[in-house]
Amino acid sequence: MESAQIQKIHQLLSAKDDTSRFVGLLLLKTTLDSHASDLQHDQVAGLWNSISPKFLDRLIRTGSQPASEQRKQSRDMLDVAVAVIYTFTKLLNDCAVSPNFYRRIPNLAHAVLYSSGETTQRLVDLMHVLVQQPDGHTAGGATCFAELDVGNWAPLIEIAPQHETVFSIFHWAWVKGSTAAPVDLMRAKIDDALQLFISSFKGCNPTPLLDFITLILNNLDPALRPPNPQWLPHVAGMIHHMASSKQTENDRRAYTHCAAALLAAYPETAPEPLFSDDPKSSKPIAYLFVKIVQVDILSTLHILIPKLNTVEYPSLSGRIAAALDIITAFVGFLIKTADDATVQPHLTPDRILKVQEDLVRTIGDVMEYLRDRWDNFLAGARGIEQAPVSGSSVFEDPITPSATRLIATWLRDDDGEALRTQAAGLVDLFAELYKMSLTSADLVEVRLPILAALEGILQTSDGREAFHESSFMSGCLYPDLRDIITSQGADLTAGDYMRGSAIVQVFNILLEYDGNPRSYPDSTGFLELIAKYDIKPVNAEADILDRSRLDFQTDTLELAIIVFRISSQDTPPALKQRIKSSLKSAVSQIRENWGVLDDEGMIARVTELHLD
Repeated sequence: MESAQIQKIHQLLSAKDDTSRFVGLLLLKTTLDSHASDLQHDQVAGLWNSISPKFLDRLIRTGSQPASEQRKQSRDMLDVAVAVIYTFTKLLNDCAVSPNFYRRIPNLAHAVLYSSGETTQRLVDLMHVLVQQPDGHTAGGATCFAELDVGNWAPLIEIAPQHETVFSIFHWAWVKGSTAAPVDLMRAKIDDALQLFISSFKGCNPTPLLDFITLILNNLDPALRPPNPQWLPHVAGMIHHMASSKQTENDRRAYTHCAAALLAAYPETAPEPLFSDDPKSSKPIAYLFVKIVQVDILSTLHILIPKLNTVEYPSLSGRIAAALDIITAFVGFLIKTADDATVQPHLTPDRILKVQEDLVRTIGDVMEYLRDRWDNFLAGARGIEQAPVSGSSVFEDPITPSATRLIATWLRDDDGEALRTQAAGLVDLFAELYKMSLTSADLVEVRLPILAALEGILQTSDGREAFHESSFMSGCLYPDLRDIITSQGADLTAGDYMRGSAIVQVFNILLEYDGNPRSYPDSTGFLELIAKYDIKPVNAEADILDRSRLDFQTDTLELAIIVFRISSQDTPPALKQRIKSSLKSAVSQIRENWGVLDDEGMIARVTELHLD
């Protein structure tokens, strides 16, 4: 590249008048289009730095005016400015954190409204580059875009149906660029923007929009999620329409993942619009949606294991995991609304019976698949079968926790003997999953669902036999309970105490059927552990953590007294007296704490605890 031409461009761009600068920009565009590969990095950087940012902004603003006699000329200015900036983003690094680049974003976003054709696409691609702000940077393109008003976002949102890259721009901005923004303001802007996105997709294929909503709900800081979105029923309607219409595999993947994401993000408010119908509707659309999800599960389970080591398995397992989460939420919704006929006007008695039959079949098939999946994994571990590829281990497979949650939700609340007996065949898998959760923070937390499943499984003789033959008590439940007790509140959450109470409930079921504390590795050691538990006073303003802790302490104390009564005859007199004294003291402290919270029911419950 001849230095004379470079010097001429520098001279024109550094002129005082905009006419010379524009001529220089045209010459620069021609040079970049023809000889960009011939330029050294220092030459490229020098040319970029010679362009006045204010001049670029004037060109973009001039080209972003409503129609006028000079519209063609102003549009040319916009086209040239956008083309030059775009080319430089391809030639220079760190554009997303360079102020001379990302500070153009407000005017570029506004220009979308007045651009067309190739320039519109280039504007979208340009902003997509500029918002890719690296982690660790508090300022950059993503932050700049996130700080724009919803009105400035609107032109891009309007063209999203024709330019799917727009979704990636907003994803980068909301996920990476919102950390410095006031939470309330950002949350409100995101809520308004999502409503605009939904409006812009009227009459269009909603698949890209559902994918975007899924991506945002799964990756956005929970504090930025709109708390009570008015658009939720509209999205549910899109999902219903897609599920009940002719669909491609990609459509099925999109609506399944989106429904699961909505239920995970809004467990209290999403089930009703997804699982109940408008009383004015002539068709049971929600019922049909659940049926289609069930059919997808049942028709796919049998092909999953043969596809374990294929490239399509991750996508397939992800969709079925999401479908299982939908059915889990549906079961919970049915339980919650069992006595409310207005919520399910299309669920006639015949349909309710059919729903139950279909759910029993689905859960039975899911348990059979999970057993086969576990056997396949064990065979691979022993070298009998080909070892699974990385990422398809039964412990890492997204289907495993989703299937576990579905099985647990059903077994705990349905007293059907057949499924509970069938689930006994999963006890060894559940024990291994529980054990791994104790030592690995990378796995999805499934201990609470497993404990819920055990509540149903242990009602059967096969379930209790499988439990006693496994390492569940000594390797999982007792160590977990001991850790909760001995942690003395350090870094424990309300969920930890809830899990502790669930472990105690499992112990109670075992004692109810076994009639002796043989299930415990060391009943005396367990009693001493409870006797040493430091029960701290609570105040009247106790939060959920305090109440969960007190619930757990009450449950554990009740269990300790039962175990004490059963095993005290085998305990040395001195130790027996010491444990008894400690348990009495604990009863007094816990009753006093419930008194502070003025909970008459719990006070009465603790008062009934006697050691004599």
